[in-house]
Amino acid sequence: MAKAKTLFRVDQEGVLVGDGILLGDGITLTGADGITLTGADGITVTGSDVPPFRLENFAGIATFNGKPIFNQAQVINQLDTGRSIPVQNGVITYSFLDGPTMTGLFNRPQYQAAGITDAFGYSPFSAAEKAVAREAMILWDDLIAPSIVEKNGNGADIVFSNSTTGPAQAHAFLPGNGAKIQSDVITADPSINWTNAWLQYDGYGRTTLIHESGHSLGLNHPGDYNFGRDTNGDGIGDPITYALDAEYAQDTLEYSIMSYFSSTITGSQQINAALFILGSPQTPLLHDILTIQSIYGADPTTRTGDTNYFSNSNAGNAVYDLETNPYPYLSVYDAGGEDTFDFSTANRSVFIDLRPGAFSSAAKGAVSLAQANAITTEFNNATDASQGQGDFALYTSQAQVDADANLAGSFGANRVLNDTGVSGIAATSHRNISIAYNTIIENANGGSARDYLYGNEVANKLNGNGGNDVLDGAQGDDIYTGGAGADEFRVGHIGGNEKITDFASGVDKINLTDIDANSAAAGNQAFTFIGNSAFSGSAGQLRSYSQGGENYLAGDVNGDGLADFTINTGAGAPVVTDIFL
Repeated sequence: MAKAKTLFRVDQEGVLVGDGILLGDGITLTGADGITLTGADGITVTGSDVPPFRLENFAGIATFNGKPIFNQAQVINQLDTGRSIPVQNGVITYSFLDGPTMTGLFNRPQYQAAGITDAFGYSPFSAAEKAVAREAMILWDDLIAPSIVEKNGNGADIVFSNSTTGPAQAHAFLPGNGAKIQSDVITADPSINWTNAWLQYDGYGRTTLIHESGHSLGLNHPGDYNFGRDTNGDGIGDPITYALDAEYAQDTLEYSIMSYFSSTITGSQQINAALFILGSPQTPLLHDILTIQSIYGADPTTRTGDTNYFSNSNAGNAVYDLETNPYPYLSVYDAGGEDTFDFSTANRSVFIDLRPGAFSSAAKGAVSLAQANAITTEFNNATDASQGQGDFALYTSQAQVDADANLAGSFGANRVLNDTGVSGIAATSHRNISIAYNTIIENANGGSARDYLYGNEVANKLNGNGGNDVLDGAQGDDIYTGGAGADEFRVGHIGGNEKITDFASGVDKINLTDIDANSAAAGNQAFTFIGNSAFSGSAGQLRSYSQGGENYLAGDVNGDGLADFTINTGAGAPVVTDIFL
């Protein structure tokens, strides 16, 4: 690694603690067609059609890290406090306290005696804090049916301010109909906690504002814990740990920005390869979206057009733009249109999984020397050596930037292999992007390296671009474009009519091993290639033929002499050595 940097995480609403890269995530593949959750609580799932790993697939039938895996209804029950802001005329308001003192109940002796001491050290937000708080509210506004609108003055539903005599990191008051401290957000002034000035993407100050805004709207921590909790009255805050306090397996920052626990616990690893630190969430995450929409309803107007996310972004928010945010750590909600996860400008491998509720491992890779140093400088401008974090050295060459990206990619290759069984996908971040359960992303573009693109149940367009890519459309009638390199096109379901636009015989491969060639026989049978001969009525035959100037493969899995799926290979005519049967 080029620079003397230590990977660390910041415990939610807590303090910086040392952390290393976790190479073992408790998940390993058993052969080519099964997943084992290892350890005393592990189970083994076998079969020929196990898709890329999703922990939630085991909800109700397994435990992970000794804890139950929750389904969506159980997750909502954990995160929903049962309290929400009373919506007036379809609008929720927020504002920034800019007066000389805090107002109302914050200044009353009975509240101060109860430990609400925020008013003594009050200070207003800086312009930078206001800007990021506004971005946080836009993210929540995109998710829910009510509009979230900024209001001048102190009478808003949610009011933001700093304090030097309040929380160590930040706190928020839950919504309700009572006294007006409800839904207010108070953060520790950056003079006493530098992380609240760390507002860049991956900055913990940004994550804190999104997290606390979630509380103000009615979201809970996933478990019954809170920073500073002192259950035995000894004046010392109780230690909060995943082992003791998490009530279900997915209570980590992989799934919810409201969690206290590192995403590495559930096996993911989101790396900012320029700073070479573990990232912090940049938006509400998968379970936050699920729960906040169950409270207020989903916004039906969010990005209803055809939206490109990441490369060539037209999403209208810089967090979804790979040029401004090269190391995304986020979840995407989209209300309509034909949408694309585009990583065509990525220079390291990506794994894109388009299924709702699934996780992708995808980032820019290596940024330019100038951008890497700009990211480092922005971080350094926020740090405070007196509070325990000094500056990071700047890079001196592009080779150093590339070396850090390569190192991160080597970690990612092992992790993606464990999740998918596909080797060589050297993604610099792991499970850093998720798709909301009620969102359909139709298309995916890879970059210049070896990529793995996995589709969903609708018709997908998968474009590998450079590198020796693996493209699997899953369900639906899909269109594959491998691009440069020796590509593998996977078709794993019957009933489809797939198309490969640029198949090259002798270079590319077609993989049919996930299809059982004989549906009447036990196990997973291989196809028998019969060339351009007609089906003879025997199950398991795969034939090739030409029609209308294009070439096709067709398979018969039940012996009725009819094609149960077809693959249009265009001008390329595959021979038997091009096919994994």
